[in-house]
Amino acid sequence: MDLWAAATLAAVLMLGAILTLYNSRQASALREMEQVLSDWYLMQVAEKREKQRQAVRVENPLAWLGQHLDLTLTGVERVQGEALAVSFLTDNATRLVVSPFSPDRLKRLLKPLEARNGKVANLVDPLLGRNPGKVQVEERSILNAGEWFDIEAGQVGKALGVNWGEPKRLYFYRVPLAEKK
Repeated sequence: MDLWAAATLAAVLMLGAILTLYNSRQASALREMEQVLSDWYLMQVAEKREKQRQAVRVENPLAWLGQHLDLTLTGVERVQGEALAVSFLTDNATRLVVSPFSPDRLKRLLKPLEARNGKVANLVDPLLGRNPGKVQVEERSILNAGEWFDIEAGQVGKALGVNWGEPKRLYFYRVPLAEKK
């Protein structure tokens, strides 16, 4: 009986070892297949985006920007090239500033630029207004503004004379216009 039990145990252990070996080979093959499939998918997406890049045209940059916030932009007020920001006048007593930079980063970039203006700074409102606490910020990206947002935003930036590239996100700053005293 002991010999029979030992042979059975050895057979079970051998079978376990063989299964482990083949399972590891199969897992390796599946990982390789996953990599191939992933590469294929990325090529398909890149090809689709490249075809779409040729088809995407933003005819009216002001309308494109306005549609993201349900605003009507009446014109470009100024372009701040160093901060990659553009300021627009709207039809509802606010100014819209658009930049690929987050609020903290934009404020850091603007601080030295606006300090350089000296006496001129009293005549022209700062880009984010004199009361930054009242500025409302909204972020737009592919997640909430459409699959081709980055391509369209890049075209809008070029049309406005700002080199945003193809930004992953844009920040829209609603700046209340200063009341005259």
